[in-house]
This record gives sequence, structure tokens and C-alpha cells, in this order.
Amino acid sequence: MRIALGSDHRGAKIAQKIAADVLLREHYADLDEARRYGDRLVGAHLISGASCSDSFNEGERAETNEEIAIYSLERTAPGKVEIRKPDFEREDAVDATKAVDYPDVAAAVAEAVASGEAEKGILICGTGIGMCVAANKVRGVRAAVCCNEVAAEFSRRHNDANVLCLSGEFLGVAETEALVRIWLTTPFDGGRHARRVEKISALERETGL
Repeated sequence: MRIALGSDHRGAKIAQKIAADVLLREHYADLDEARRYGDRLVGAHLISGASCSDSFNEGERAETNEEIAIYSLERTAPGKVEIRKPDFEREDAVDATKAVDYPDVAAAVAEAVASGEAEKGILICGTGIGMCVAANKVRGVRAAVCCNEVAAEFSRRHNDANVLCLSGEFLGVAETEALVRIWLTTPFDGGRHARRVEKISALERETGL
């Protein structure tokens, strides 16, 4: 699974916990570059080989045949996102003490999802609201702020949300990780909901957004 994960300075520590505890789990320790993040994960990143299963094993890794790594996502132009190995010499790439403009992070993650570079996206800022507003400006993105398990489940079942937006300050680590697991493993129900999601897509085409 390829997950685009983005956070500003207010969501950095929660983003790191999600990466370590949910998306990469036991094999997170195998990544030399991951150790250099410490408790900081600021900006937009692509995690390949992500898994939210409770027991990751070598068989699962072989089945996906996907490299397990963290890449940086950088928006180079509207609709263009560059994927590259993180540059740890850039202080602003990992320094959680410096302010980051959430629309820049949201755009990089949203465009990675819209282009198919990532299967789904997760965005974290102070409330989750700013990231959600910005991400939904990208055509093809259906971002949802979720603060409880019911919202996380039904944003997938009914709305086919492809970007999850979370608060880095109002939810605990365990709550946040539970939301991510539910959201990533819940399918879209389709049926009458597919008709409604298509109407959302039609609105995008009509308005040019």
C-alpha cells in the first residue's frame, strides 16, 4: 500500500506515531532513514510498503513486492509532485519547531492521491480542518475530517473519502491510530452511494474545481 502522509508542525508528532505504529509497524526499525526523523515528521511524504495489519510478516511483504521506504513529496507545479529520497540536510524538512504552511503540505498529498501516486492520503494539522479545506480544492480528492470511529468508517463506506484529515492536538495517540486503522481497512459500499459520489465529481467538472 502506498500512503501519502502529510503534517504541519502541529501534527508532526502524531504523524510520526502513525508512521511507526500503524503504517510501518515492526519493520519500521529496518529503515535507517526513519531513525533520523526522531519524533518529527513535518511536510509531505510517501510511504511505500505501508501496512496497517496487526501482524506484518515476510509473506505479506513478498506478496506486495513493494519496497518499504519513506520518500519526500514536493509540489513543483500545479498538479506536479516530485517523489524523492528525503534530504536530511534541509533543516526545514524535519524541524518540527519551525512553522509550516499547511496548504502546501495538503496540496502535495492531495495531488499524489489524485494522480494515483498514492492509494490514499492522511493529513494532520492542529484541527484537521485547514488541511481538509485545502485538500478538497484538488480535483478528484474527497477529504474528510474525522474525530471518531463512526465518522472514519462512514467517510469510507458512504463518501469513498480518499484523504483522511486529523487533529494533531485534540485526539490522543491511541484514538488517532484507531481512526487510521478503521479508515484504511473500511471499503466503499458502492450502490446508491456511488451515484452520490459521482454527483460530487460532476460538481467538480461543472465548477472547474
